Amino acid sequence: MRVAALVREDLAAVQPILEAAFPYDRIGVILEEKLLGPNGSRAGTTLVAWEADEPAGLIAMAGRWIKLFAVDPAKRHQGVGRTLLDLARSWVRQRGGGGKLRFMDHPGNYLSPGLDVREEAGRAWVARHGFRAASENVNLRVPLVDNPKVTEARGDELSAQASARGYDLRRVGRGERDLLLRVASEAFAPAWAFELGRAMGQDRPAVFAAWKEGVPVAFAAHDANNSGLGWFGPAGTLTAHRGNGLGEALLIQCLLDVRDRPEGGVIAWIGPRQFYEKAAGAVDDRRFVVYEESP
Repeated sequence: MRVAALVREDLAAVQPILEAAFPYDRIGVILEEKLLGPNGSRAGTTLVAWEADEPAGLIAMAGRWIKLFAVDPAKRHQGVGRTLLDLARSWVRQRGGGGKLRFMDHPGNYLSPGLDVREEAGRAWVARHGFRAASENVNLRVPLVDNPKVTEARGDELSAQASARGYDLRRVGRGERDLLLRVASEAFAPAWAFELGRAMGQDRPAVFAAWKEGVPVAFAAHDANNSGLGWFGPAGTLTAHRGNGLGEALLIQCLLDVRDRPEGGVIAWIGPRQFYEKAAGAVDDRRFVVYEESP
């Protein structure tokens, strides 16, 4: 067995392994983004274990996060996974990375915020190899068909209400990108600014914002992560402008934008559950467990 860094020409070969490992995810749509896409400020690498000319497994890293980890079902119980995990630990140490290794929930470029609770075999494997369940995350989903809360008319109504309060609510133009990212980074988090930058890079910018006196004071995006699926987020409103209905208005605009996407309406890694339930009729979709190295 040899291990080498993944190159673009390997994507088709490793895709079936990832599809087998993550049956609840649309790997084919986002394969390149997950394995070769940027990770914000964190260095990343993807290693592939080969037996002759066939891939046996792979591990994708970003800082101390294991973004993806999969072994060919026919090659399991042969030490492939253990070899890749040991190499990942060495890679983190060599780069001077601190902290414990974590599975899946990498801020900025993630497949999902943890291991799906239905992936019992994978969860058992990581538990046997020095990891413990550290937390859980939930994805919500907003029904986009026959949902009276997600209609063009309601979107127009909410935008008009924001306008009456002195806000300009619209899709962000490419020339406004740097100002938006600066506000997001300073008021919220660099990881959000990174994701917003990716949403702005879509063929049609996938970010809406509410402006006041030439400054974006609230924003919402889709396809900032798992591009092409229609996932919602990130979204935020500056403290001084909360309570004006801006978050709800921007949410609906994003949801209207993704009605034709394969997973349009998914709200990943949720925060204010009650807000999404009330504003758009969101319901539980998937649950995940985050694993971290044991002390």
